[in-house]
Amino acid sequence: MLMEQTVSLQALQNAGFTQYEAEVYLEILKRGSASAIDLANASNVPKSRVYDVLRDLESDGHVEIYKQDNLRARVLDPDAVIADLRQRAESFADTADELDDLWDEPELTENDLTVVKRLETVIERARQYIRTAENEVRLAVLPEQFHELRPVLHEAHDRDIFIKLSLSPSMDGSLPPDDYLDFENTTSEVCYREFLTPFVVIVDHSRVCFAPQRGSGTEFGIIADNRQLTYVFHWYFQTTLWDSFETIYSVHDASPPLTYVNIRQCVADIAPLFHEGATIQLTARGYDRVTGEERHVSGRVTDLIFSGPTTDNTYPALCEVSGQVSIFVDDGETTHSIGGWLPQVEDIELERLTIESIEYTD
Repeated sequence: MLMEQTVSLQALQNAGFTQYEAEVYLEILKRGSASAIDLANASNVPKSRVYDVLRDLESDGHVEIYKQDNLRARVLDPDAVIADLRQRAESFADTADELDDLWDEPELTENDLTVVKRLETVIERARQYIRTAENEVRLAVLPEQFHELRPVLHEAHDRDIFIKLSLSPSMDGSLPPDDYLDFENTTSEVCYREFLTPFVVIVDHSRVCFAPQRGSGTEFGIIADNRQLTYVFHWYFQTTLWDSFETIYSVHDASPPLTYVNIRQCVADIAPLFHEGATIQLTARGYDRVTGEERHVSGRVTDLIFSGPTTDNTYPALCEVSGQVSIFVDDGETTHSIGGWLPQVEDIELERLTIESIEYTD
C-alpha cells in the first residue's frame, strides 16, 4: 500500500502538483472530507503550511474549503485530474514506443549488420533499400506484405529495376483476390510457393533484410549491407524460394530482347541454342573485376563455360550450373569474359545482360 501511494504521489507531482499538494490531495481523496488539522497530522505537511496548501488546491479547482467547527476541505469531482493523468500516461507510452523504435532502428553504415527485434523494423528498412535500388530487387513475402510494399516496388519498376517476387499464402493459407495482387508495373517475374516463407528482400547484390514470419515462435530480424552475407541469402532465395516453383507472371516472352540479371539463368536458357549453332548477340553491363569500374560490352557469344553436377553441358538445367559460369563475348576487336557474382577469373562481374538477337544460319 505504501509503495502504491508513493507511485501516486510521484504521478501527481508529474501532473503539476507540489509535493505538499499531492500529499494533502491524496489524504482528502481517502476521506472525502477532513479538517485541516487532521490532514496535517496524516501527512508530512507542517500545520503552518496546510492552510496555504488547501487554498492552492481550491484555486486550482481540486477541493472546496468550508467551515464547520473548524476549517475543513472536501474533494471535488476528480475527473479532470484523472483525465489529465491518463493523457499524460498515453503521452509517456507513445514516447516510450518512439524511443524503442529509435533503439531498434540504428543507422546502418557500409558493411554493417544489425539484429533487430520487430518485423515492422525489417519491413521499413526493406522499403528504404528498395527506394535506392539501382539494378535488382528480389523478395519473398506474404500477399499483405507485397501490398504494403507495392508503392515502392512500383516506383522501382518505373526506374527499370528488375524485380523478382516469390509469393507465399497468407498466414491462414489463403490468397487474396487477383486485383489485390496486381503485378503489372510492379514486378518483372513472380513465382508462387504454397508454403509460408520468411520475409526476405535482397537488393543489388549488397543489401538484405530477413525475418521469420509471425507465428514461428520467435521474432527477430537481420538487416545487412554486406556483399558476402548477401551472397548467402542469394543462394537461399535462388534454390529454396525460386528455382523449384512455377512462374505465374512474367513481363518477358520467349523472343528477344531478353533481359537477365542472373548469369546462370541466362546460360541455362541459351546453352541449347548456342550448341545447336545459333548466333547470339548480347549487350552486358557490369563491373571490372580488378578496378571495379563500370563496363559495357556488346557482341557475339563465342563460348559458354560452366561447371556443375552434370556430364552434359549442352542442355543444362539451372541447378546444373551451380559452379563456375562464364560467357565469352567477341565485340569485333576483343573477346571479353563475363562472370556472375564475385567472379574469380572473368573480366567482368555481370550486373545486367540483354540477349538482343538469336539467329540461325542456313
